[in-house]
Amino acid sequence: MPIEACANPLTIKAFSPYGSIISPGEEVAKLDQSAKNANQGTAIKLLQVSKVQNPAPVSCPPNWNLFRCFPKPHLQARFKATQSSRKVQHSINVLEMHPHSSQTFLPMGRPEDEISYLVVVALEYKTTAKPDLSTLKAFLCRGNQAVTYGAGIWHAPMIVLGQQEYVDFGVLIYEFLDEHAPEKDCVETHYADSEITIELFID
Repeated sequence: MPIEACANPLTIKAFSPYGSIISPGEEVAKLDQSAKNANQGTAIKLLQVSKVQNPAPVSCPPNWNLFRCFPKPHLQARFKATQSSRKVQHSINVLEMHPHSSQTFLPMGRPEDEISYLVVVALEYKTTAKPDLSTLKAFLCRGNQAVTYGAGIWHAPMIVLGQQEYVDFGVLIYEFLDEHAPEKDCVETHYADSEITIELFID
């Protein structure tokens, strides 16, 4: 049966089954006058806002990669966090997961009030080691929000939205580099067109 999901705004609570996020607007809004200062009073430090993972039994070195991601033509529009009469549909053709590492995507240089990218995630069927599409969710991410997919969480490759030419992401992963066995680091499941469809709304 085809799966259709509506993309919703990214929040710490909504994303928690799939990993964690860095969302300055949400985090700072929770602070009060007792918050700890840092850098001789010129900063506020918030501890452990996103969890990185390298679960046993495989130990991998941490690595920062750079992804320059380009929007597909039908996604080059100004997207909004609320529903409207104007909508765009996007098909997901592959979901991937990293069994030995979390994966953090940190957007660089994007406006904090602009929806800049889309993430699509799903939990795993424990009996088949495949994505459980009944748990599939889609999230609209602003330019100042970073996403950490938990280890073993299925997700679509990065999907850039908006009218910008591209978005750069710094990507932190514990990467198992083995050209003879790439499946140790990244496992993929493929889908036909329109088998998974995400609905987004534009101005």
